[in-house]
Amino acid sequence: MKIRDPKSIIIILVYLALNGFIVASSFLEDEEAVDANRVAKSVAPEFTEIEKLDYFHLKEGVPQMSLAADKMRSQGEEMAEFEFPKGVYNYQAKNKTIRYSADFGLYKKKKDLLNLDGKVEVLSDEAQYFADKVKYYFKKDLIIGTGDVKFFGDDLKSKDHVEITSLQMRANPQSQLSTFKGNVKGFMARKKKYEGRLTFASQELQMDGNKSLAELRGDVMMKRDGYLITAGKADVFLENYNKSLKYFVLNDDVKVTERLETPEGVTERKAYAERLEGFGREEKMVLSGAPRVEMGKDVIKGYRITIRENTELVEVDDAMSDMQIKREKKLKE
Repeated sequence: MKIRDPKSIIIILVYLALNGFIVASSFLEDEEAVDANRVAKSVAPEFTEIEKLDYFHLKEGVPQMSLAADKMRSQGEEMAEFEFPKGVYNYQAKNKTIRYSADFGLYKKKKDLLNLDGKVEVLSDEAQYFADKVKYYFKKDLIIGTGDVKFFGDDLKSKDHVEITSLQMRANPQSQLSTFKGNVKGFMARKKKYEGRLTFASQELQMDGNKSLAELRGDVMMKRDGYLITAGKADVFLENYNKSLKYFVLNDDVKVTERLETPEGVTERKAYAERLEGFGREEKMVLSGAPRVEMGKDVIKGYRITIRENTELVEVDDAMSDMQIKREKKLKE
C-alpha cells in the first residue's frame, strides 16, 4: 500500500475546507436576507384607504380640523392624503374658522401642515384666497400660495373692495397681513360706486388690514378716473379717502399723465416729481422734489406744485417758485 505525498494530502484538506466555508457562508447570507426581508416588512408603512369619509383631527377633545373627501389614504398618525377635500379649520382662541377646498390634499400631522393642490380655495370671514397650490401651516396662521394667485377681500375700516392677482402669495388670514409678488395687478373699489375705483399694478404688494394700508413696490402703476401715475413705490391709505389726509403717496421718479377736456378740446397734461401726495376727497395732488407740469406748450416749474383733478388749475404754492412758459417760435420768413 502506497502512502500519498503529505503535501498532496494537505492541499486536498485545504480545498475541502474552503468549499465547506463557501457553502456555509451562502447559507448564512440567505438567512440574513430572509431576516432583513422580515424586518423590512415589519417596518413598512401600513396604509388605510377609505372612500366617502368625514375626517376629524381633535385637539383637547374638540375638532380642530375637519373635512369631507371622496377618498382618504392614511399612514397611521404620520400623514393622510385626500381626494377632493372640503374642510374647516377652527381658530379656537379667536372663535373664527377658515374653510378650504381643492382637488388633492396632503395633511402632515406632526407639522400641522396641509398641502392643497389644484383649484385651491381658502375662505375666511374677511377674504377669499385662490391658487394652483397652497401650503397651509395652521399653527402659524400662514398660507403660501403659488400659481394663478387671486385675492378678494373688503377692508374692515374703509369697506373698500380689493381684488388682486399675482404669481405668489404669503398671507396670515387671522392677522390680516398679506404679501403678493410677481406681476401684481388689481383694483380697489370704493363702497360708494360714484367715488370710483383705483386700478394698480406692481411687482410686490403688501396689505395690512389692521392699518388699512396697501404698500406697492417696483414698477408701480396707478390709474384713477382720467389720470395715470407711474412711480417706484406707492402707499395707499384706504381709510383716508374721505378725510383731509393723504389718500396715496408715491415716490421715486413719479410721472402723472392726465387727459383733460378744455374749451379747445381734449388735451394731455403731464407732471413729473420725486414725490406725489394725493388727497381723495379734495381731488388734488401735491408734487414736490423738482416738480414740473407740462400742458400743451406751457411748462410750469417750482418747489411745490398742486394740480386739481379734471381741471386746468395749477397752483404753485411756494412764493420762490420759478415759472417758465414755452412759447412757439416764430417761423422764419
